[in-house]
This record gives sequence, C-alpha cells and structure tokens, in this order.
Amino acid sequence: MKVSFAVIPGAGSAGLTWRPVAGRIGARVLPMPPGESVFEIAASLQPEVAALPRPRVLVGTSAGGMAAIEIARRTTVDALVFVAAGFGITVGEAALQWLIDYPPDLHAKLARVCLHDRSDLERQRLIVEDYEACGQPDHVAHLTAVAAYRPEPLLDPPPTLVLWGAHDRAIPLEDQVELAKRMAGVLVPIADAAHVPFLEQPDVVTGWLELAGRLGARASAENSLL
Repeated sequence: MKVSFAVIPGAGSAGLTWRPVAGRIGARVLPMPPGESVFEIAASLQPEVAALPRPRVLVGTSAGGMAAIEIARRTTVDALVFVAAGFGITVGEAALQWLIDYPPDLHAKLARVCLHDRSDLERQRLIVEDYEACGQPDHVAHLTAVAAYRPEPLLDPPPTLVLWGAHDRAIPLEDQVELAKRMAGVLVPIADAAHVPFLEQPDVVTGWLELAGRLGARASAENSLL
C-alpha cells in the first residue's frame, strides 16, 4: 500500500535540508507560511495535507510540529512523526530579539547550534542556505506565533513517533519526552545527531519514517473495518 508523507519543516526553514530524505520516501515538503498564530499557519497548510491520499503520515519538525498538532486535530492523519519537537516550544525574549536584530552572523551561528558535529562545514552551509531561502521576516513570524502557542493533546492520537537527536541543544530532552507522553507516542533517540537528525543521520531517519508509514497503513486498514 502506497503511503503519502507530508513534512512541515521548522521555523525559518524553506525545507531545503529535508529534500534528501523527502526524496527517498516521496514526501511533500510544506514550509510554514507566515501567520499571526499557529492556528492560522495550520489552516493554511491543512488543505494540502488533506488532499494527500490515505494512508497519510504527517511529519512536524521543531516548531513545525506545533502546526502538525493542529492539522491532525482537524484532518485525518494515520500516523504522526515529530522531529526535534516538544509539547510546545519555548522561545526566550532574548533569542527572539536576536533574530529581530538580524546580526550578520545569525544564520551561521544557528547552523552550528543545529549540528552535533560543529566542524561539518558542508552541513552548516546547507542550513544557512535553507534559512536564507526562507528569509528573516518569515522566521520572526514563525517564532512569534509559536511563542504564544499553548498546545492541547489530541483526543485520539494516531500512532506517533518523536525522533530526538541525542545532542539536541535547541529543544530539551524533557520537552520531547513530554510530547511523546501527551501524544501517547514513542520517543526514539537518534545517535550522533542534534536538532537536524534528518540531515545528520538520513538513513536512520528514513528507516523510522518508513516504519511510521507501515504503522499508518495498518491503522488506516483497521479503521476502515470499524
């Protein structure tokens, strides 16, 4: 059974860093549009997710995971995967102001924070390119919306995986554990990766997404019998 995948990248991402893994599984990459709230962002993306044939798997990355929660609340999703996300995203005032001020080394510093291996210059270049393709105004809008968002659990969540880069410095482990608990899901540690495990460990992440696809296909088939 063919499974449809939709990937929502994180705040400030144009989705370029997701392309290699997305290409392997035939995923649709849906960068977040700017919006005044997570609900508005989710409403913009929801029609594209709902148009995908079932079974469908929705993948939310970091802040994009918050939009994924709200899409899954309103659209049938057969499996959910969160990557480097918590149950809500804490955005400090100083961090948001740094982004607003837009110093010339902003994207380079963010790229180093995202990676486990900070000496990996090629992956740093890819992350910077991704941020620049999105643009700083949209990045600010994304984080402003996410900072004000307070998630509520789904009443009946589908099979859910939370992929945690074991060296993630952006989202605390306890936040990712909380997300897995609230979504009745499973926390999956990804070794030798930080905030972008899909870029640092593409083979491992692809394998877990394929598992999510199988779980979603099984859940879809079981629901069709009810």
